[in-house]
Amino acid sequence: MRTLRTIIMGSMMIIPGLILGFVIWYIAGKPTSEPLESLICNVIPLTSIFLGLYFGWKTGEEYDVKYTE
Repeated sequence: MRTLRTIIMGSMMIIPGLILGFVIWYIAGKPTSEPLESLICNVIPLTSIFLGLYFGWKTGEEYDVKYTE
């Protein structure tokens, strides 16, 4: 259950990451130079996805099954 929750939260974070990346790209003046364009268009959405995965994993601790003997 914890893994499923993490995958769902990570995949849903792509939408706000893409929108945020597009807004920042537009505000930056639609750059076409390679380093700036790659940073805006790739790093922002990927960071959003990884933060969604991290948040999904950390908040899913109540679903984690702990075996004790």
